[in-house]
Amino acid sequence: MRLGILAACLTVVSCESVSPTPFALEPCHLDGLAEEVRCGVHEVFEDRASLSGRRLQIQVAVLPALRRLVDPDPLFIFAGGPGQGARGLGGVAARFFKKVRRSRDIVLIDLRGTGGSAPLQCPDAGDALSLTVDEIAAQVRQCRDALTANPRFYTHAESLADVDEIRERLGYQTINLWGGSWGTRAALLYALRYPEATRSLVLDGAAPLDLEFPRTASADANAALNRLLTDCAVDRECARAFPNPRAMLRELEGRFVAGPVSTRLKHPRTGEPTTALLHADMVMEIIRGALYGPRDAAALLVAIRHAVDGDFSPLAAQGLRTASWSVDDMALGATYAVLCSEDLPRTAGVDFAADAKGSFFRTVYADGWRVRCADWPAGRPLDPRGVTPSPAPALIVSGEHDPVTPPRTGAAMARYFTANWHVVVPGAAHNTSFSGCVPDLIADFISRGHGNGLDTSCVEQIAWPPFTVSTAGTRP
Repeated sequence: MRLGILAACLTVVSCESVSPTPFALEPCHLDGLAEEVRCGVHEVFEDRASLSGRRLQIQVAVLPALRRLVDPDPLFIFAGGPGQGARGLGGVAARFFKKVRRSRDIVLIDLRGTGGSAPLQCPDAGDALSLTVDEIAAQVRQCRDALTANPRFYTHAESLADVDEIRERLGYQTINLWGGSWGTRAALLYALRYPEATRSLVLDGAAPLDLEFPRTASADANAALNRLLTDCAVDRECARAFPNPRAMLRELEGRFVAGPVSTRLKHPRTGEPTTALLHADMVMEIIRGALYGPRDAAALLVAIRHAVDGDFSPLAAQGLRTASWSVDDMALGATYAVLCSEDLPRTAGVDFAADAKGSFFRTVYADGWRVRCADWPAGRPLDPRGVTPSPAPALIVSGEHDPVTPPRTGAAMARYFTANWHVVVPGAAHNTSFSGCVPDLIADFISRGHGNGLDTSCVEQIAWPPFTVSTAGTRP
């Protein structure tokens, strides 16, 4: 048995095609992409096992190959989140994977519950600059109660069966997969479930099956923060501006000893004066979120210094900026449907405090997910035990500064593939596919179908941005 227990879990989902007819693609436009591409809809049952009841329309976009001679195996894009629709990456894919697209189609599918595929959207929570645990729990319950869908049917087991039907209808025998962040989990599961259809994989920011999310989130973020502080100490301008950044962090913590801090600031999105009640937990989450991107991370210390001095505006602006890319493009109900079914149940007996010992971020992030998943209806879980490694070649890329899927998770992901090449990018954080020479490496890997002889030395030239040490001259 190729997949052991995992196969038994996944194959209970029917793979019977709802419609065997060829895919009808029509001209369309995607946000962020000026050119005309091709789009279509694949209809599936929400409950795939019963083949009855509510139907979903899965949205598909195809960026046709640029040359007349087209390779038969396209590149399928799996977006992250989980909860982000892949069609939203059309402009990014066209720009950074242009070399791949010379001879291959690029296929973007909004998985069920995401993008335009019956998205599990939560009610708009507004621009709250801080949330208590009780408010988070109330928002999740509100989201659950507002859904007309049954969130139990929106896990990877169902969505990847949809994807394989779409592959068949598009006429592709084998495909290459690119997954970013949580999209690496989807790509991995597809390769394990459909080995005959998988030619190669590129996995950026690896989320392996045994990640035990969010068990190590605090420790991984703390390691990224420590790296930032160490790099500041050896940077002349940063060291001069922040001679003792660890003491500065302790001062920031000290401002919350007596409880939440009420502060008057200009709302970073509307510009209107507002009063915000900031909790220590929210400030920790803002700092953790800033570590995902090199530019935000490089500007973090100056924002912390302002907060220590009583001006929380830069941190508040950072918090909303992080939210804009982590929430605005995602259907949070789909996020909960996956994480609360496939990952949080496996951490039921985990002592998050023990794993977060010594971390600046304590157990804030992990505790938040236990709160979110407490009242969420869980779907079919996946059991990662007994998995036979995939024979498909995999290129795994990790950012050295990544606070959530660091190089160690890339090394863990490699265990699922008999042929794997792991590249660590020194000047990158979360997601590296769009940095420096990495798009060319990806294109070369897909063209070869393996990583033998792939020259990855160019990643050493990808530099971390200079530290921001002052807000002088910047727009307020």
